[in-house]
Parts: sequence; C-alpha cells; structure tokens
Amino acid sequence: YEKEGQPSRLAPVDFFVSTVDPSKEPPLVTANTVLSILAVDYPVDKVSCYVSDDGAAMLTFEALSETSEFARKWVPFCKKFNIEPRAPEWYFAQKIDYLKDKVLPSFVKERRAMK
Repeated sequence: YEKEGQPSRLAPVDFFVSTVDPSKEPPLVTANTVLSILAVDYPVDKVSCYVSDDGAAMLTFEALSETSEFARKWVPFCKKFNIEPRAPEWYFAQKIDYLKDKVLPSFVKERRAMK
C-alpha cells in the first residue's frame, strides 16, 4: 500500500477510548491505551484518537493532559527504535534484555530519557 514518493493509499483510522470512573478505570490504563494508539505503525496523519470521559473526572483530564506532553517524546521513540509493546507501562515492566537487537548508540540514552 505504501510506495515511497507517492501519496498514501491507506484509509484514515479513528480510535475511540471511553472511560467513566477513574477509581474503576485508572487513568494510567487510559493513558497507556492512548499512547499505544498514537504510536501505532501507521501514517501519523491517518490516525485520530478520541477520548470520551463520561464521568468528566478532573483526574482523568489532568492525566491525559500529561499524556499528551509525554506522547511528543514517546511516539517518535517507539517509531525510531521499533519499540514493542508500545504502551510504556508494559514496555518498561518487561524483564528482558532491552539492548538485544538494538545497534544504535543513541538508544540507551533515549530510553533513559523515557523513564
């Protein structure tokens, strides 16, 4: 579908994330969901993510505000180094050798900046 130098033929994709009560659906889970959506391997101009907070919780709003700031660093990091999984909580919880198959010297420095 993608040919270099030609316009993308991929369809735009919209993702909807709904939440109601931050005590039952922790904002950290919502934030990780949004970050993994934004970091999906798809043309960035073809992906939209919408969050519906039917509970209108200030905690969720503030968490997502911080999430949007972190996304400015996280999404390029994921795409540059082909990070999997793309939800930061699960990525940093892995008990594996994160240097395996990573040859760029900037990886360690940028990974530390993400933590």
